[in-house]
Parts: sequence; C-alpha cells; structure tokens
Amino acid sequence: MDSPQTNLEQTLQRAREAQRAWAALPLSARLAPIQRFRERLAQNPKPLAEVISREIGKSRFEAIGSECLAVAGCCAFLLERAPVVLASRRESLAGFMPLTGTAIIQHKPWGVVAMLVPWNYPLLLCAGPVLNALVAGNAAVMKPSPRAKDTVATFARWLWDAGVPNDLAPVLDSSDEMGRALSASALIDRIVFTGSSRTGRAILKAAAENLVPATVELSGCDSVFILRHANLKLAADAVSFGLRLNAGRTCICPRRLFVDEAVAESFLSEFKERMTRQKLLAPMDPQTLREADELAQKLESAGAIALLERKRGDAGRALVVMGGADVLAATQGNFVPALVITKVKNAEEALAMDAASQYALGASVFSRNVAEAVAFASRLNAGIIAINECVAQGGEAAITFGGSGESGYGVRGGNEGLLEMTRPQSLSIAHGTFRPHHKTEGEAEDMVLALMRARHGGSVLTRLKGWIDYAREAIAWRPPQ
Repeated sequence: MDSPQTNLEQTLQRAREAQRAWAALPLSARLAPIQRFRERLAQNPKPLAEVISREIGKSRFEAIGSECLAVAGCCAFLLERAPVVLASRRESLAGFMPLTGTAIIQHKPWGVVAMLVPWNYPLLLCAGPVLNALVAGNAAVMKPSPRAKDTVATFARWLWDAGVPNDLAPVLDSSDEMGRALSASALIDRIVFTGSSRTGRAILKAAAENLVPATVELSGCDSVFILRHANLKLAADAVSFGLRLNAGRTCICPRRLFVDEAVAESFLSEFKERMTRQKLLAPMDPQTLREADELAQKLESAGAIALLERKRGDAGRALVVMGGADVLAATQGNFVPALVITKVKNAEEALAMDAASQYALGASVFSRNVAEAVAFASRLNAGIIAINECVAQGGEAAITFGGSGESGYGVRGGNEGLLEMTRPQSLSIAHGTFRPHHKTEGEAEDMVLALMRARHGGSVLTRLKGWIDYAREAIAWRPPQ
C-alpha cells in the first residue's frame, strides 16, 4: 500500500501545478483515463470490492452491486455527457442596438478540490465527486476516513494506473488532524464533504476563513410514505431492502415511515413478515451496534412500541418501532438500522409530521397511482425522492443527489453535480463603436427611453413606435472620434 501524503502544503502545491497542466488538456484527453479505469473496473471489480468488504464489513456482492456498479455508471455518464455539459455557449448581448455584441459562457475548473471522504460507501462517495472534479479540469485531493483508507488508496492507485497523474489525485493521511488542516488551508479552492451535520458545520466554519465554497452532504432522516393506493407487497420489499442495506449505514436509509391508517394493518403484516425472517445484509460493526442499542433505549423512553423483537447486542437485526411525534423526534440524527413507523389519517397529516424534521435529503412515496405519488412528492422538501422504490436511486449517475436544512447543500450526480465542479466565466465581446451610454449628463436619455419602449412596451404598436423613436435618436448620435 502506498504511503499517504503527510506534508499537506507540499502536496497541495504539487496538486496545483499538476492541475494547471491538466486543465490545459482537451476534454478528450481528460476523459481517456476515465474510460481506461471504467474498463478495468468492468473487467474485474472483485479486487476493489474485496478491499471494501474487508474494511467496511459488507459482502463482496454488496460492494460490487452498491458501489462498483454505480462507479462504473458514473464513468459512463461522464464519457457521454461531459462534452455537452461542459461545452461553452454563446449568448447575444442586448446592448443599445440589435447585434451589439456576443457573450461566451465557459465552465472553468475551481483548481484544487479537497475531498473529505466518508467511510460508509468509501468507493462510491469518493469516486463520484473525484471523477467529476477531474473531468472538469480540477485536481482532487483525497482525505479518507480512518475506517476506509485502504479503499480510497486502492481507488487512487487504479486512477494512477489509468493515466491520471499521481500529483493530480493524491491521498492524504486519514487522521482527523489532517482533515482539520485541509479544511482550513488557503491552498484549496473548493471542498466536498459527506458526513454528520456537526462535522459539516466545523468544516464550513474553517473554510469560511478563506472564503472557500463547499458541497456538504450531511446525511438525512428519510421518510417513506405509504399512500392508501400503494402496492403493499412492493412497498414492504423495498423498505426492508433499504433498511437492511449496508446495515442501515446509508444516508438515504428509511428512518421514518408514515402509513395511511386505511392500509396500515395490511402493510405492517407484510413488512413484519419480511423483517422477521430477513437479517441485515451485513452485521452492524461494534460502533453502529453500540449506537443502535443506545437508540433503542432512547426510543423506548420516548414511548416507542417495538414491532419486531430485538435483543440488546443483536448485530444482525434492525430496530423497528411504532410511535408518534415524541418517538419521531427521538430518532433524529441516528445512523443505524432503525425505523419508526407512524400511522396517519391522511396525506396532510403525513406531510405535517414529516415537516417537523430538520433533515431533507431523501424520501420514498408508494402508490399505484403514479400521478398521485408525483403530486404528493412535489410537496416534500427532500432533494432526492423515489416513487415506488427505496434507496436504489442513490446510485444513479444521471440524477442529482443533495438535500437542504440539516442535510446540507450542494449536489453530486447528474449534470448539476458535474457543473458544481466548475465556476462560470463570461466573456462579453462588443461589436462596432456604437456606445451612446458613454455620453454623460443625460445626453442619451431620450434614446434609452425609446429603447425601453421598443423592447418592453405593452403592445405591438407601442414597441413599433419605440423603435421609430429609437432610430431617430440613433441617427442623430455621433460616435467618438
């Protein structure tokens, strides 16, 4: 395993030098290593998946399905879309006459982007932003979690093998001290962070000293809505999958479920049957298990009623309880396989109870009536909403992923995620020498007033008369000698 870079300042300086050369390359040259990396990943993802499995505890199958496959999708998306999304565009300038000038809007890289990588999906949540940053022309400096440093190091080596310069995508020490130093550095141009809202606030505070912008995905407390026209078997399958995936250590894991009382008993029967016979896809690690046991006690104190029997110390079973507003409040901010189910009278009550949460990352809505589900979903604050599915949409490369409130801001994924790794630059090119606005003391006021009527008058006749008046003033105008 290659040694991580420990001298932060030197690493960032080398990254900036490498970035200048990288940004000067045509887009096709920046995409070429992405294609080589994709081909290697498709040919044999097992070595990388085995590193993930060893570090995080998920099975190799789960690592391939939830991370390697999604990362290959990110590569495919960039290869297809980047030439279109990153292309410059032309706009006509209004100015003081038609064809007065042209503007070119370009997408410029930020420079050096700091990636503070989480541990729960160490490949997907590292590779997605890193690939976006590299394709956009940036350097991507990776600071892994201490719990997943081998995964990030292996990913970086595969990038280097594919032709990405080492200095352009270095891996830093995984310590918390390195994370704090990186966030506060004046040598970075943007930050991408995924983690808790508490840590996110500390990072934003440090970055603010240097006015460094950031994308911060700060987890969620996702809601599931079972409307009265839902396919209950499908909903039970989807929610049980989402809850068990990665032992509940997923930012869009279902944590609150609102079910219409008209179908509640039928749904609960289906869901309980599945959760009774199905264990988590991977057992909880010691830290997650400790947090789950603590949460179970907290929810019980808030008045929760257990739907499933689970003993303290059981690393293979999710925590599923019934409860109202107090229990929903107690579950906020957890990162364990725990679900609070609440019966509601109707959609309005579900929306009101959901709005009490300060998190707004993801949500799921189940109904056979898709139009009903879409209309309901449009009233939610969540940033990534699935209709008749749960969690799986988080791995789609073409859609945006991001939330608001305690869930942070900024996005990864989709066209918007790629553009987030750029800053817009506009070049305005003025034509000719017609510059009546250079006159002072109101000399061109009549011309400006005529132009206002010509362009924005309320009727065709008003606009026509405005153009006639404007032409008369323009003819009388003399350019500077």
